[in-house]
Amino acid sequence: MNIILIVSDTFRYDYLRFNGNPWIKTPELDQLAQRSLVFDQCYLSSYPTIPQRTDLITGRYCFPHFGWQPLPEDWKTLAEYLREAGYVTQLICDTPHLLKRGYNFDRGFDGYYWIRGQEGDIAFTRMNDPIQLAIPHNKTRADYQLKKSSQSQSGLPAKVTLADRHKWLHKEWRYEEDRYMVKTAQATMRWLEDNYKASKFFLWVDFFDPHEPWDPPEYLVKQYDPNYQKLKYQMFHPNYGPAN
Repeated sequence: MNIILIVSDTFRYDYLRFNGNPWIKTPELDQLAQRSLVFDQCYLSSYPTIPQRTDLITGRYCFPHFGWQPLPEDWKTLAEYLREAGYVTQLICDTPHLLKRGYNFDRGFDGYYWIRGQEGDIAFTRMNDPIQLAIPHNKTRADYQLKKSSQSQSGLPAKVTLADRHKWLHKEWRYEEDRYMVKTAQATMRWLEDNYKASKFFLWVDFFDPHEPWDPPEYLVKQYDPNYQKLKYQMFHPNYGPAN
């Protein structure tokens, strides 16, 4: 038996059409729900990105007793159990927090593939281009990584936010194919084409979208607001708390 675990961070329960929402369009998820089982009373203990994944692959009740931190070395993961049982194991993700800074979520996988560049991850710098204001700084979250860099490198402003960084790194985004979710899905399809003959495999596909920054292709925005006009500042990366 092959096992595919798909994580998408995060859908609102009441924003899915198969859960009764009359105006949100989720045709692929609706079709999946029709062909499978929907667990309406399935709960995990954790909500934040890393504690939730820790629950998921260790079976432990973590948050709030176990916070946002790397996997402990002595906690055995689902991938490790399945590899011992003879499974080929593969992780494909664009969620940066799983693999950066030694968080160890690649443990137990024969292969892992990281689509770089999502929130908090700089794959390539653009030092020839100025970092410009994307959202008023009191409305969004500070970028502590670039703030540290700006203290020792010229060319960076004294204060940088995650919204500023997003626009700086992704200024050329135009098509749907530019987005990370599409790249992750394409990598997954390639992997399945190359491994479908495996006798048994465990594939974990982890999407960071629709997590902020909420910066979808414009044609998707206009499905819900046909008269949408771009504003000077788009609230695509809000703060985690009161915004003045």
